[in-house]
Amino acid sequence: MSVTLDRRWDKSASRPSRLQLRVLRVAQEICTPANLALCLVVALAWLALVGWTGAGEKGWQARLCADLDGQPRACAVLPGAAS
Repeated sequence: MSVTLDRRWDKSASRPSRLQLRVLRVAQEICTPANLALCLVVALAWLALVGWTGAGEKGWQARLCADLDGQPRACAVLPGAAS
């Protein structure tokens, strides 16, 4: 597939199907700089939240599960994970 400078398809190249053009157009509309910046900000905020609240054996969930007598479902050990 090659496009000439006047945006016409070469005769020798195969033209993309309508579905391919539609998928390309939707991807171009979704991947705008504003949308990509928003996704980056959300991902960085999520990573900061996980880092701030603590992950692992000293995190908030581990402290919560250690203090509870009646273990909630989030603290339960899976049957296959014990072995």
